[in-house]
Amino acid sequence: MKQGRVLFFWTMVIIFIFAAPAMVLYAQGYRFDFQRGILVHSGTISIKSNPQNIDITLNGKLNKSGSLNHINNSYNLSGLMPGNYDLSVSADGYQTWTKKTEVHSGLASEFWNVLLVKNNYARTDYNADGIDKFYISPKNRYIIYTRNSDSGLSVSILNIGNKQIANSFNFNGWNFIDEARKENIEWSPNEDYVSVPVEKTVSNTGSKQIVAKTVQYAYFILNPSANTSFNLNDFLQKDDIRYVRWDPQNKNYLFFLSQNNLFRADINNASDIKEIAQNVSSFDLSRTNVYYSQMPNELVFKANLDGSGTPTQLTANFPENLTSPNSRLVVYDDSRIAFLNQNKNLYIYNLGEHGTYFKKLASDIDGMQFSNDGKKLLFWTDNEISVYYLRDWNVAPTRTENSIEDITRYSDRIKNVQWFKDYEHIIFSTGSQMKIIELDPRDHRNCMNLIQTAVSAPFAVYDSAQGRLYFTDNKNSSASLYSIVFPEPTPILGIYTPPGG
Repeated sequence: MKQGRVLFFWTMVIIFIFAAPAMVLYAQGYRFDFQRGILVHSGTISIKSNPQNIDITLNGKLNKSGSLNHINNSYNLSGLMPGNYDLSVSADGYQTWTKKTEVHSGLASEFWNVLLVKNNYARTDYNADGIDKFYISPKNRYIIYTRNSDSGLSVSILNIGNKQIANSFNFNGWNFIDEARKENIEWSPNEDYVSVPVEKTVSNTGSKQIVAKTVQYAYFILNPSANTSFNLNDFLQKDDIRYVRWDPQNKNYLFFLSQNNLFRADINNASDIKEIAQNVSSFDLSRTNVYYSQMPNELVFKANLDGSGTPTQLTANFPENLTSPNSRLVVYDDSRIAFLNQNKNLYIYNLGEHGTYFKKLASDIDGMQFSNDGKKLLFWTDNEISVYYLRDWNVAPTRTENSIEDITRYSDRIKNVQWFKDYEHIIFSTGSQMKIIELDPRDHRNCMNLIQTAVSAPFAVYDSAQGRLYFTDNKNSSASLYSIVFPEPTPILGIYTPPGG
């Protein structure tokens, strides 16, 4: 009996001697590779997704080892042997996200921006028919939309909350500005005023016949609270007014170009007008300054909003000989400035962390938009979408400063290009479909269909503050306004905040 107890004791000791290190190694992520007969430091796949209730499949098998980490709302699939995996993320009622990925010893393969799109979305109908274009107010309380007809232009302001028309304005004989002019309706920062660009064709007649037809351009200023409007050109007695922008600090002031000169004017006092600079091709505003590009060399200057003080010169030269002036200037800050000239050539001035870059990026560009953090510049042509990286991106997948990625290309025309709220996805449309595509180039870029419309070219705006995609679609043979909630709302500590509205 005593001998049996001694044998049992030493058996337990031997098991402990071998098991304790094995448990320690297991806890540290080591696994035994039976094919090679050695211990291998395992790897991990980390996934942060929307929605959060997902199924994760590895090499065709549902993986149940992942659990949601409520601190950072991620799934961590640990203890994976190094090698190649077919990874898919799915959820009931959603399109499936897939990647081929390689797990490395002792490392985590991270996918922080997995976004699933529903197969079908419930639409909110705003009962606003016959829409051409629409624009959301800065505080997300109103939507202004336009209708062109034979008699002229009508403009309506819709209260998003109650879906009722708050104001309507009619401009007989005028039409909304032609798309080629690249000018849009502009709300003042506190939603006090709205500027509406318009045009009409004027016939110049002689004694016996029509001599010529010319296009006349103007801006109407709307005061929604007073339900009044007036012609800005007539008010300031200036025929050539272009690119009206509201002062970000004073609601009664706006900026505009006229005869290639930059002005700031008070819309309540026609005599209170100040010339900020001459020979200006384009300008942009920040919360505290006005930036402008000055011909003939397109040097960029920064000035106080009220025009006081001496302007600061930001650029010393242009990267190549100019064949046409700039038509648009987009400024993120003093070190990141994008230029689009009249020949649709895109240039970037980037005072980066590893050098200064002032160069041409692309040709035939339709538009551009900085990401909210200033690390990326989205730009696009009729058929292709690309992103330029202004700073290093150190989260997987990593990118380097001063590099370009071509995101997607279509034979049909691409429209409605805009950043999604995480700036790792891009929303766009081609034909009658609204789509969203990820930036992550590993294996392939997942591109999912958001909305199928009955119109060949819907007009769409994504509002990140509300978490809603607004778009036009056919109803009773005319374009009507709809929206969907996107993405799926998650808890406050999750990836996304619940949408408003």
